[in-house]
Amino acid sequence: MMPCHINPTKSERTATAPYNFVPLPKRFYSVVDGIDVNGEKLFPWKMQDRFVPGTMSGWIDLSIKTKTPLFIRGPVLKKNETWDTRDSRLRPEPCTTHDGRPLIPGSSLRGMIRTLVEILSFSKISPITNEKPFFRTVAPDRIGRAYRDRIIQNNQKPRGGYVRRSGNKWIIVPAKDVLRVHQNKLVKLNLKFSDSRKSNYLPDWKGQHQPCWFKRDGKRNWLVSEISLDQTGGWEKGILVLTGSAPRKKYDFVFTGEEINESMEIPERILRRFHDEDQLTQWQEKAFPKDKPTKSCRIDNGYLRNDEPVFFLTDDSAKGQDNLAELIFFGRAQMFRLPYDLSPKDLVSDKIKNAGLDMAEAIFGIIGKVNNEKDNAIKGRVFFEDAVAIAGGPEWYEEVIVPRILSSPKVTCFQHYLTQDGTKDKKDLTTYLYGDKTSIRGHKLYWHRWDDTQRLAAVKESQNHDKMRSDLLSADPEDTQHTIIRPVKSGCTFSSRIRFENLTDMELGALLSALRLPEGCAHKLGMGKPLGLGTIKIDSKLHIVDRTVRYNCWDNSGIAENDGDIYIKTFEMEMIEHARNTGETMEGNLSGLKKISRLNALFHLLQWTEKPLYSKTEYMELKNFKERPVLPTPHNVIGQPEPAWHVDPPRPADHETDSTNYVLRKRITDKEQTKPINHITKPIEKGQIRKGKLKHSSDHWIALFEGDSREAYIINQDKIPSEMKEGSTAEFFITEQSKKGGIKARFEKLV
Repeated sequence: MMPCHINPTKSERTATAPYNFVPLPKRFYSVVDGIDVNGEKLFPWKMQDRFVPGTMSGWIDLSIKTKTPLFIRGPVLKKNETWDTRDSRLRPEPCTTHDGRPLIPGSSLRGMIRTLVEILSFSKISPITNEKPFFRTVAPDRIGRAYRDRIIQNNQKPRGGYVRRSGNKWIIVPAKDVLRVHQNKLVKLNLKFSDSRKSNYLPDWKGQHQPCWFKRDGKRNWLVSEISLDQTGGWEKGILVLTGSAPRKKYDFVFTGEEINESMEIPERILRRFHDEDQLTQWQEKAFPKDKPTKSCRIDNGYLRNDEPVFFLTDDSAKGQDNLAELIFFGRAQMFRLPYDLSPKDLVSDKIKNAGLDMAEAIFGIIGKVNNEKDNAIKGRVFFEDAVAIAGGPEWYEEVIVPRILSSPKVTCFQHYLTQDGTKDKKDLTTYLYGDKTSIRGHKLYWHRWDDTQRLAAVKESQNHDKMRSDLLSADPEDTQHTIIRPVKSGCTFSSRIRFENLTDMELGALLSALRLPEGCAHKLGMGKPLGLGTIKIDSKLHIVDRTVRYNCWDNSGIAENDGDIYIKTFEMEMIEHARNTGETMEGNLSGLKKISRLNALFHLLQWTEKPLYSKTEYMELKNFKERPVLPTPHNVIGQPEPAWHVDPPRPADHETDSTNYVLRKRITDKEQTKPINHITKPIEKGQIRKGKLKHSSDHWIALFEGDSREAYIINQDKIPSEMKEGSTAEFFITEQSKKGGIKARFEKLV
């Protein structure tokens, strides 16, 4: 059973956000065995070369009205017929037709409707990242302990070294020594440290990564007693490494010497992840610009350059034939960000994640694999035309504005993105660590939150707006964070069309259900959704083309307008039956798809006329995240009674993470497919110390470990006492674990 989110009961433990989540289904709805059409199982997605009897073809006319301003950034064609190559954030122009009318790309409509079809039809959630989020915390809680257990090995912090190009590869050459130098010594070099405790402190390139000469402290060999940026006879030479700000920070670093023979290659996947947005912060982009320390030494701001000093962590238990340890990860500070044990995709049930073809894929098409087998791509059977403005002009647009900064979703905010027991303290929250009983919250959608009183004033940057706009509109703006936009006004009407071919009754019902939302609901589209932009109302008219009538009579087109109710009802009945058969929570007092509690959560999120109070869906201030308040469910936010969910509380692992069980075994290399976490037992991995049961097998002893059915061979049989009884519990050191070689363990002691 998947863990069920439990709402916080105290106001101080309750978070607010402009988004929320539709829970995942207990089991997805599969169409891999075909869809019933007149008593026969058909596969219309494989029958693209013909019109399939019993299926529907035709089109749906759309009338789309903006209920709030709408912004979808468009390309800009200059007078010389070349495309504008300015950074996209500096282009305020929306999508338009050649004559300047607003336009909604068909691809934008397609993406919005597909997401709703996925939710309504119990399809798989997609896309969902398989990349493990990063974390770094030294807080005195279990997550802080987990980080310290991973970053500090055998009482040693990560080593220092130099990132260097070697042909087409990147390597790390370890430094011989990493010494510490007190900032008082560096101030004497006229380096800037006045803001070293503030987040806006940037290391001074007068000293950063520069050669230096130093003397060691006579009693503490790891400490620099004297340092100079000028060559000084008799002193050692090193490289000065300045890291960012931190509370109570007093020391920076000097790297000296090289261990060429210990050089290790940086795998491509680790190099790529180092430059991920999740790891490469805005501070790093500012602190390591592309032209420092020399012009164009980096591909872009924040990227690595040749010979850059870094700190790195290795797994000494994973030495290869060359006797070199395996690289785990690296960073610019000694306590750098590490990947968690699990990715969001690891926290999705196998019944949803690894199942076969779903209805959304069958309708819209897919590229890739189906049911873990290489299949041809499935061509979609729905086609979205661009929506063009037909009413509301000629003054179509708002003024150019600078919206408040919009950040991308951060799955590292686990108190929002993962199921939690909100009645617990922050120390009992679940995250991406092995053993935690949790799952992702589900499909993320934004609330409607337009404020009719403040209007665009609630969207604009509140301080120095006009000055900021002038800067961003200039040829060489100083601002590097904000963007400029010119939204389409509210009250504009667009016209569009969706064409479809060979849809079964149920598939057409799914498409219409995604278009025709319950009374009071509206769709969300475009940029600025967290700030209140992008609410649209869609009206639709269905036209069915009867191919038999059309091609049997010159005078009859076979086209008939249809209210679509029968197709919507067919889809609803199938989904309700599926929900009941798979144990979904139901609400018997409601009608249609609202009977299904998870879909009722969707309709709460899409509520426009009775949307929640503006204050209940606003971003929290950064200081409030420190206590990790939990985001409640859509039912709770909108003030509706919580359904009687089948409760399986999320909970952290009931054991402490320690350095012996350090989860390097599931490191960033991702050599193994991560197993679904259905219990709190850690997987068997090389380098662990594990408790196991002793058992006789013919003429030797074996060990059995909880959570693994394989028999482990004990390599030091002679160390087992002769009086040992079968079933005794002992501690073992895991010396080998692989699918091919099985488990080998060394007997340590009787427990």
